[in-house]
Amino acid sequence: MKESILAALEPTDESVNVFNVANRVAQTHEHSLDLINVVRPVVAHYPDVSFAHLADSAYAWQREVVRGNKEFFAQVPGLDTSRLNVVEGNPVHEIVQAIEKTNAAMAVMGVHNRSGLQKLLGSTTLGVLNSTDCDLLAVHPDSNANDYRRIVVAVDTSSTAGAVLSKAAKFASGAQHVEIVSVIIPLAHLYPTPYTATATAFSFTEFGDFAEKRTQEIVTEAAAKAGLPTEAVTIRTGDPRDEIVAAAKEGKADLIVIGSDSKGLISRMLLGSTARGILDRTPCDVLVCR
Repeated sequence: MKESILAALEPTDESVNVFNVANRVAQTHEHSLDLINVVRPVVAHYPDVSFAHLADSAYAWQREVVRGNKEFFAQVPGLDTSRLNVVEGNPVHEIVQAIEKTNAAMAVMGVHNRSGLQKLLGSTTLGVLNSTDCDLLAVHPDSNANDYRRIVVAVDTSSTAGAVLSKAAKFASGAQHVEIVSVIIPLAHLYPTPYTATATAFSFTEFGDFAEKRTQEIVTEAAAKAGLPTEAVTIRTGDPRDEIVAAAKEGKADLIVIGSDSKGLISRMLLGSTARGILDRTPCDVLVCR
């Protein structure tokens, strides 16, 4: 039985690109593709207002929105409307329910805001990330629907690095450039003064040098096991969010692959910190691996 991908769509041009990316990934990896569009009830936008006397009008309006959305998607080239489920309800709840129903291995969603005044990661995407254990591919508004050619893989030194690298390898088979990044947080950032670290036998410099050496060894070994080029491993020092985004920009990446729940010796890939920070500022698509 084929693994499935669930793409959450909206009736927008950006969401057409989300579909194109999801469709291409599904075909490349020989997964089936299911589609969902969630229409939030009009009354949900005004939780403290009673619309009882306008119930008929609200229902009619809702029906019209559903009809209009179906018409929109019917015009999208290559979109099989028999695989599309247009439902009414809370987007996070309905998408999570659909993931569970289809047993999706991956969800594909868009990140929206271009302005810079608002962060890219939307509340629905964050809600789905926090409510499901499947991988999530977040598609950037400026994403190119063609194959991923330049990929940055961000891992730490935990035992889950191998799983992240193995998933990344499936996307990297046709890539022109792959960089595997692991970021060491300087002890000076964790301990503002050296007095809090007097119990250790190492100076900050010695500890940092040892951490960099072991990180290089651990990540290189994991990369080799995943079939990725070991020469692609680079160790950076700083805030993981800043360094991973910087690596993606410098390498003109069109995909970042990152784990969302691994706790490593040196750095942590936690959705609430590193992964979310990357999603909020990403210059490209992001695959969040569970």
